[in-house]
Amino acid sequence: MLNSLDLAILYFFNQDLANPVFDIFFTTLSESRLVWILMIVIMIILFIKGGSRGRLAVLLVVVCFTITDPSTHYILKKLFCRLRPCHIFDDLRLIAGCGGLYGFPSNHAANSFTLAFVFSFFYRRLTVFFFSMATLVCISRVYLGKHYLSDVVAGAILGVLVAFLVVYFIKKPVQRLLKIESFDFNNSRIGGTGNG
Repeated sequence: MLNSLDLAILYFFNQDLANPVFDIFFTTLSESRLVWILMIVIMIILFIKGGSRGRLAVLLVVVCFTITDPSTHYILKKLFCRLRPCHIFDDLRLIAGCGGLYGFPSNHAANSFTLAFVFSFFYRRLTVFFFSMATLVCISRVYLGKHYLSDVVAGAILGVLVAFLVVYFIKKPVQRLLKIESFDFNNSRIGGTGNG
């Protein structure tokens, strides 16, 4: 049942919805280094100008990434050994190549949802935006034929789980260790003054 649903959704996004606009949009969102460079620049600005809120948000994202990315790539993918669909089906549209051999769970999904969860915790007014962008990244992976839906769902769950644990159990020790002041989470303006 799961395999048939995965296949149906894969072909729906990869072929039924295929068009030049989506090709450019999803390839840019998923594969362009400029997107990740922009994200890094934003995180640097937040760290420098975002007050205690920005500094702590960025630090926790980095902590999350050091957990999700290597554990997904080096442990879980090799544990499950699930081939990417682009290595199995010859009729998929591969406008951005195929990628590594294994795809479960998705690194992109794990990292995107980790980022979305942490930033949503600190900037709650932008929660819909953060999770919408993370969802679009996941869709892009299926659209490009690099992952099944279950790959990105598993990655998203992993990313949220790691982010939840880091935010609720590591946030306070990091604050104390680095002497980052506490602040009012209800004041969710980006780049707030003083304590953010």
